[in-house]
Amino acid sequence: MKNKGLINSLIPLGLIFGSAVGVILGIFFEPISQGLSIAMGAGIGLLLGSIASGFYSHKG
Repeated sequence: MKNKGLINSLIPLGLIFGSAVGVILGIFFEPISQGLSIAMGAGIGLLLGSIASGFYSHKG
């Protein structure tokens, strides 16, 4: 499997990008607290990273 490094880094990248999106959304939407938006972004990023990792690991 030649993309092993990419597959192993999809979940942490999902967490990082999800947290970044959560920070940006927390800045623009005042009723949502910053901690909640970071946690929700990281959770969604974890979910999407896990799905992408499972998809690419079974494809090859």
